[in-house]
Amino acid sequence: MIRRPEMLNRRAKPSALLIVMSAVLIVFAVIVLLDCLRGIFMFTVEIKGSSMLNTFYGGVSAGGDYEGGDIVYALRSFSAERGDVVIIDTTASDAYVGNDGTVFTSGTIIKRLIAVEGDSVKCERGVVYLKEAGGEYAALDEPYALMDESYSFPEVTVGEGQIFFLGDNRLHSQDSQEIVAYGYDLFDCDSIIGVVPEWAIAIKDFTTGWERFRASLGALFS
Repeated sequence: MIRRPEMLNRRAKPSALLIVMSAVLIVFAVIVLLDCLRGIFMFTVEIKGSSMLNTFYGGVSAGGDYEGGDIVYALRSFSAERGDVVIIDTTASDAYVGNDGTVFTSGTIIKRLIAVEGDSVKCERGVVYLKEAGGEYAALDEPYALMDESYSFPEVTVGEGQIFFLGDNRLHSQDSQEIVAYGYDLFDCDSIIGVVPEWAIAIKDFTTGWERFRASLGALFS
């Protein structure tokens, strides 16, 4: 019986370079896949201004705009619930400056959904009270909110198909209480174009760095 030479029985060990290249290709494929999924189900939002402090950092004012704010992921969803951070399209409202309004200068804003159709909401000495349809007023637990006892607004009842939203930085936010104060109608629920889930808020530091890195790569190879 003829035996194979021992050297032919040995399996060639992959080189370190091959292992590294394989790992890089796998990581690249995962990134591309996640990027495709992100484009389908999510979009990025760069926070501008101070209306959502301390939940989000809105950057610094530069030439009439804000730069360096947090970047977060928003789900393409219209099924928002009370307490959710939502992305809102302002352009259909009379309160938008593009429609000769006096409240919103940006076509897209980020706020927190406080009340929905049938609810009533009010604020007394810095505490927001919500009464759901058929219920009684109860103070909201809002550890995320920045406000003091000077912040108040009268009762507002949310009409059919409407929403009521506030910025987390209550003293420095254009939101639903200002819409009402200026005599405009509350926004329709259809104006919500995205929801920022809790997990996206939790990883905002990572997504901010990652999206800025992606942008720098895009600029480098463009």
